[in-house]
Amino acid sequence: MSAPPRRDDGRLERAAPRLTTVAPRLRLADLPTPVVEAPALAAVLGARRLFVKRDDRSSPLYGGSKVRALEFLLGAAQARGARGVATLGPEGSHHVLATALFGARAGFLVRAALFPQPATDELAGRGERLAALGAETVRAPTVALLPWVAARARWTALGGAAPYWIPGGGSSALGALGAVEGALEFADAVREGAAPPPDVVVVAAGSCGTAAGLVAGFATAGLGVEVCAVRVTPRVVASRRRIVALARGSLALLERAGARPGPLGPVTVRHDAYAPGYAKPSPAADAVMRDVGAAADFRVEGTYTARALSVLRAPEFAGRTVLFWNTYSAVDP
Repeated sequence: MSAPPRRDDGRLERAAPRLTTVAPRLRLADLPTPVVEAPALAAVLGARRLFVKRDDRSSPLYGGSKVRALEFLLGAAQARGARGVATLGPEGSHHVLATALFGARAGFLVRAALFPQPATDELAGRGERLAALGAETVRAPTVALLPWVAARARWTALGGAAPYWIPGGGSSALGALGAVEGALEFADAVREGAAPPPDVVVVAAGSCGTAAGLVAGFATAGLGVEVCAVRVTPRVVASRRRIVALARGSLALLERAGARPGPLGPVTVRHDAYAPGYAKPSPAADAVMRDVGAAADFRVEGTYTARALSVLRAPEFAGRTVLFWNTYSAVDP
């Protein structure tokens, strides 16, 4: 199986010297991603200063936060000798598309269990893209049937054996290590004077892997900063308890790899951006998308990132220095 070379010289490896034995990974992302200030957007949204971590530029093939997680998840699959990987997500899942793209490029067979979601722009042509990448899909006609379809995707042989299972959203203690390194990148930017320490980091919380990785990463970097996770999925999927549990799992892996992280910093979860439901039209998110288009040079979408930015209009964010973690890809595959 052909695969990109392993990387052993990143920030995370320096913080955790035994990382390549605990969590081998594949080189997929172009790191570090830049941090930029967005003064015009800050003025529109009401923040004193607004910085953006441009994880939308994590890869020229297909960016976003999922690429970071897949470095470790596909690395684990390769280390175990798997020929195939399987995962699950809604029909418009960016994680599923990223897994199909990067999994195929690394030589894996890919299977995805899909379940229905409200119609969005992201759904257009998604099935055709997955098929073009050679991904096998099994669809649950209703969310109630997802457990059965997911079990079928997970345990039915792919390439002669059961595939390596990647959880929904790539969110696990292992996958969250990708966002840990992102937090280390930002901590270095602060030390180098490229950005000030923010009062709060705002990130969309779907399956919670990115938020958890940031919490663990800032603890590893010794940078005490509040992580505000904006819930965009049902409470059963996204919660403070889940974020903290994933973050602690990532820290346990890092400690095994030789890191000496500090205590977890403050974690808050905002629930007000979720209404009227997952991927359903949101006037607040629509307004943010218009504002970003007029005042910034990056893009957001209405299910995750625009909803996360919409909370900045709440009074408690006025006068604060905010870091927005942009998890949406700058390019379409």
